[in-house]
Amino acid sequence: MDRTRETADWLPEIAEAGLSGDLSRLQLVLLSAVRSLRKDAPKVSARLGDLLAQYTTGANPLRWQGESSPPPPTESEEGMSLVRLVRTSGATSPVLAPATRDVVDQFISERREGSSLMKEGFTPPCSLLLTGAPGTGKTMLARWLASELGLPLVVQDLSTSISSLLGKTGFNLRRTLDYARSHPCVLLLDEFDAIAKRRDDATELGELKRIVNVLLKELEEWPLQSVLVAATNHPELLDPAINRRFDLVLNLGTPGDAERAAILANAAGRFAGELPRSVLDACSLFLAGRSGSDIVRIIQSAIRRHLSRKTSLVEAVVHEAIGASGGDSDKRALGALIRAMHKASDGELTVREIASMVGKSASTVQHHLKKKDVANG
Repeated sequence: MDRTRETADWLPEIAEAGLSGDLSRLQLVLLSAVRSLRKDAPKVSARLGDLLAQYTTGANPLRWQGESSPPPPTESEEGMSLVRLVRTSGATSPVLAPATRDVVDQFISERREGSSLMKEGFTPPCSLLLTGAPGTGKTMLARWLASELGLPLVVQDLSTSISSLLGKTGFNLRRTLDYARSHPCVLLLDEFDAIAKRRDDATELGELKRIVNVLLKELEEWPLQSVLVAATNHPELLDPAINRRFDLVLNLGTPGDAERAAILANAAGRFAGELPRSVLDACSLFLAGRSGSDIVRIIQSAIRRHLSRKTSLVEAVVHEAIGASGGDSDKRALGALIRAMHKASDGELTVREIASMVGKSASTVQHHLKKKDVANG
């Protein structure tokens, strides 16, 4: 139907949205006009698209860092900040499974090319829901995303935002959302299930149900210049209507074998050169099911052990990896580790020394080394 509308037909809608100060509504109307007029009024369509792209993507996020930075919203009773501005300089790229990396890269690409998309009447993605167990990198991904997009990261402070006073939580949330809407940024709503629970939950108060309604409306009208990222460990608690309002829903699972080895190498930092890849690959097998944050803590503990006890880094990493697994591992993991250690030492480690490191008998170590010899023969 919109394809038959003429240029003049759009003027009342554009004027109404502009005069009312409803920026989100104005953006949506202009996008529809750009698509509708593309065939019959290409010059008008192109001009509207150019204006939309210019004013939507032209804001400079660096102004947040200067004297003109808008003051963060505060809780009215004690004046405590409702948000935290998190530095994104030095943010590291998270280790993701290939399929997940492709989705994230596509999100970033479409945001970066937002101007080109809007000139054609299409919107870049503006919202992302991250789900996954604790420690799978949801906050890390949000920080890196903000860094890649050149936007400041604003994080809602739940400790000051949620109040026992009736109506106060909704008021605080509204102030946080208004703050993020007014300037280009990435807004992270962590522990999203605390404010977006199912509305059919009989144990919840009416206020939280009203908050969900507010969130649904905000997600529908979120401005194009900012990105809203929500993160939760408990997606099953979210209201079913919430998921459909996000442009992208992404589950961050526990890392696979290759990702665990990459996390070990990244977390080792300058010490990574002392760790042969074969040892990292073998150690990663002992850490199956562990989250990324768990793996980072394990490698950091190994480095501290290496520095404080003057043991070799390989020995320290092996000790921590086996300890983290509780000593339980399948034969594949144990055999791979034994062979990797033997190879990394160029045969200098004796069977007994390797047996001591892995907590197994010398005969067990010899058995796994012979299996390699048989395979090579």
